[in-house]
Amino acid sequence: MLSGAVVILFALTIFPLLYSLALSFHKWSLTKPGPWRFVGLLNYWDILKNPVFWRIIQNTFVFTVSAVTLEFAIGLGLAHLFYRQLRGESVLRSTLVLPMMIPPILIGLIWLFMYKKDFGIINNMLKLLSIEPITWLSKPSTAMPAIIIADVWQWTPFMFLLLLAGLRSLPVGLYESARIDGASSWQIFRYVTLPLLRPIIAIAIIIRFMDAFREFDKIFQLTGGGPGVATETISLFIYRNGFRYFKMGYASALSYLALIIIIGFSMIYIKALRRSAGR
Repeated sequence: MLSGAVVILFALTIFPLLYSLALSFHKWSLTKPGPWRFVGLLNYWDILKNPVFWRIIQNTFVFTVSAVTLEFAIGLGLAHLFYRQLRGESVLRSTLVLPMMIPPILIGLIWLFMYKKDFGIINNMLKLLSIEPITWLSKPSTAMPAIIIADVWQWTPFMFLLLLAGLRSLPVGLYESARIDGASSWQIFRYVTLPLLRPIIAIAIIIRFMDAFREFDKIFQLTGGGPGVATETISLFIYRNGFRYFKMGYASALSYLALIIIIGFSMIYIKALRRSAGR
């Protein structure tokens, strides 16, 4: 009964993983068909000594940490707002989650037009405030914040839904006991809500970190990694080396380094949470 699912899993997941892992220890170009040339760890060494790689890792962490932090903060605020039953809540909640349902490539296209200097809605609003139009995607100082804003707009609903579900699953009795003991709203939030929400927060942040770290669609649509490499992230760097420069072994090694970074961050974050919980 399981054989069909196992065959599909092996064909679509396990085999590509093993194939790309083997390829990362070889040099092979799509433009020069021929046998693979074994180079051992040379691809990994070339990546680690490449200063551009470290700039791109910095870009990736700036984008990921900024986006996930803002999404968590806004999502938690919205979850608290919706924690008490609001009039028309179902309509408001459905409206809030709409951005999450739109394909990322379309999100990039929407925000690309919104950021246009001459006819974009954002610069038109700035004109009403007597502020000069800004070339959002052409300056290194504004391109990364512009991408982060687009990502926050799309994925804050994900944080909101998870945290709202977590809040509504908490035992009401603890809140009543805290109020009877004279705890303020801030004390209840800090000493009751946050500790009880810790598992949900951990899941939400880890999932969003892994997803944001490999963000490709919106950045490719908005800036293509530019200007220069100001907004290029690890996913774009892998794409560029694999499908523009056709260095498949080098791109495979980059992919596994990205995987190692994601796994390492997740393990560190989980250990830190356990330590703060006294486990």
